[in-house]
Amino acid sequence: MWGPVRFGFIRSGRLSRRILLLAAAAATAAATIAMPGASAAAAAAQPVPPGLGGRNWTVIPANPKVVALTFDAGANADGVASILATLNRYHVRATFFLTGNFVRDFPAESKAVAAAGQRIGNHSVSHPYFTKLTDAQARDQILTAQSRIRQVTGADPWPWFRFPYGDYNQHMISVVNGTGFVPVGWTVDTLGWKGTSGGITTQAVLNRVLASLRPGEIALMHCGSNPDDHSTLDADALPAVIQNLQARGYSFVTVDALRGLGYHVMTSDGAVRSFGVPGYGSAAGTLGSLKAVGLAVDPKTGGYWILKSNGGVANYNAPWYGSLTGKIPAGTTVTGIAATSSGGYLVLTSYGGVSNFGVPWYGSDTGKLPAGVTAIGLTADPVTGGYWILKSTGGVDDFNAPWYGSLAGQVPGGLSVTGIAGA
Repeated sequence: MWGPVRFGFIRSGRLSRRILLLAAAAATAAATIAMPGASAAAAAAQPVPPGLGGRNWTVIPANPKVVALTFDAGANADGVASILATLNRYHVRATFFLTGNFVRDFPAESKAVAAAGQRIGNHSVSHPYFTKLTDAQARDQILTAQSRIRQVTGADPWPWFRFPYGDYNQHMISVVNGTGFVPVGWTVDTLGWKGTSGGITTQAVLNRVLASLRPGEIALMHCGSNPDDHSTLDADALPAVIQNLQARGYSFVTVDALRGLGYHVMTSDGAVRSFGVPGYGSAAGTLGSLKAVGLAVDPKTGGYWILKSNGGVANYNAPWYGSLTGKIPAGTTVTGIAATSSGGYLVLTSYGGVSNFGVPWYGSDTGKLPAGVTAIGLTADPVTGGYWILKSTGGVDDFNAPWYGSLAGQVPGGLSVTGIAGA
């Protein structure tokens, strides 16, 4: 959205009488604008994702070097084609917060955003000041916008919502959460919306992004042109923004990263492929006759450790604390590696032994496993720092971690248990 009325956040400074009147009109009409077939009542509220309620998120709480580029869309679609072309060129995914009126007025561009695989969020129907709305009006703004976006683009903006003008209070956060949505703000506003007539340049846009750079930064940009000079500074600066962030080792995520970053998949030759999260290298081509048998992510750095079949541990953007190289008894294999919330890792062997590296040790199953039973999996409790060992029978043993049950005696014939993971 553009201008103090149309940009999507509150601006200090002088406002023209015309703009003030437009803002008042938008707020007054907020609850009455409707689109046939797009009733808010038809949109069933989903629950807020666990852990995300009660606040307006202005940064992604992540240690890896990631940035979420976000684009608000409301007044016009002048920059959409350029933005999508740039994102496609650099293979970057971003988040677009669309208003209900935007998808009504610019259906082709809205569909193009969805077709490009970009994440879509909810920016209300008509971009009113939410602290001036009744609870019922606010809910209607959110749910009607959700319905319109679904109808036009086929994409569901849930659970992400952005307050127009950045105008909110704690009560309105609770109202938004009541519809199942999570408010997402920004770490930095590029000010590209001010346009060249407002003294902003593409270099200024870039400088602002870099000045606020930190892991998890959420950058606010806009899809439209400035209404006075028709410049599209955010779209024009986007290639330089992406190039400069990549040069500093940053990767790009959508605001879905607020629900947790993605995952890594490893193959036996040590190759690691990353999905939705930065990759930091792999052991491919370095293992010789060895195999990669386990992978654990360092919660502090976002890097990871690869466990090798000889007990060795290779580290990637994560500190190295030691390994079991040369210490594995004959007839024994290493079967798992687990990271803890405090850093460091644990390595499991098939006889139930647990070796600790950079973290406390709470015991193991050494000498406790019946003949024919092996320890096949290990996961750490993020609350206590303890861990659970999964046995080939489906049984689970706990060490400084609460026990909740197991599959002992419940595994159907012909099946085997293969993994365990903490929540």
